[in-house]
Amino acid sequence: MKNIINQFIKDAGPIRFILYFFAVIAIVLKPDNSAEMSLEGLQFIPTLILPVIAPLLVTGFFLDMLMSRIYSSEQPDDVKRKFRTISLVDLFFAVFLLILWVPYMLAMG
Repeated sequence: MKNIINQFIKDAGPIRFILYFFAVIAIVLKPDNSAEMSLEGLQFIPTLILPVIAPLLVTGFFLDMLMSRIYSSEQPDDVKRKFRTISLVDLFFAVFLLILWVPYMLAMG
């Protein structure tokens, strides 16, 4: 199991790993849907900064899925399999972020 995770991290590369890292932060620090927006203290990070970053992360995941599909279209099967796995992880994070953040965005407006 550890080898599979290490291989995935190696295959994904540092930029995707940073994208996954920020997605995990956006998931962990998501405020309650009834939370008021705070403009001071450290509370401004989950109530002001993360609602801006979450849609950007979702867009980044969808763009990465698109570019993975384009790049792997004329590659051998092992490369296609690698990018299919990366695309599935991107899809998981994008959908999970949407499920968590859309209710918060709707409650804000």
